[in-house]
Amino acid sequence: MAGIKTAYTNGARRGFYRLGVVLSHMGVSANMLTAAGLALSVVAGWLIVEGHFFWTAVAFGVAAACDGMDGAVARAGRGPTRSGAFLDSTLDRISEIIVFGALAYAMADGGRMWEFVATLVCLGSALMVSYTRARAEALGTDCTVGFMSRPERLVALLVGFAFAGFEPFGVSVLTLMLLAIAVLTPLTVVRRLTYVMSRLRAAEREQSSST
Repeated sequence: MAGIKTAYTNGARRGFYRLGVVLSHMGVSANMLTAAGLALSVVAGWLIVEGHFFWTAVAFGVAAACDGMDGAVARAGRGPTRSGAFLDSTLDRISEIIVFGALAYAMADGGRMWEFVATLVCLGSALMVSYTRARAEALGTDCTVGFMSRPERLVALLVGFAFAGFEPFGVSVLTLMLLAIAVLTPLTVVRRLTYVMSRLRAAEREQSSST
């Protein structure tokens, strides 16, 4: 699973970098794309509340593209900056809160309480996935393990929005995607927790044995 994820992640990065070079030469900055992604997430949130899931998929898809492109534009231009990375990470979290929050409202308003609960689980665990990585890196260790990170959540939501009107098993594709995220994202949190704890404890044992 990790090898598959690495393969498509690296492939996507190479593709985004080529586009990033073009956009950088056109004067588009990484911060512009980051801000555009947030604005489109707000539009997507409004469309979710209104129940226009096809147009949600369009707005959300463009927002996801902006999210994937901002880092590539930064690398193709003057290079990533700490301020840009902080802005990108913060606005990404806000975007997820907006989209999942709108979904939670729509599900509760429609009396779909199981989907409402699943959406809350998606939101909370998505934020924890990001937090575990940020905290681990602040402590000096990597934390990219686990399957359901932000790119996978974006793809799952995009598929759910695009095919929300289809019910292949008597259940909406959007509901199936929410359930998948609600199961796999907490598992990613657990995977990261155990991974980071083992790395930190190993470092602590090594430090104790050397003193």
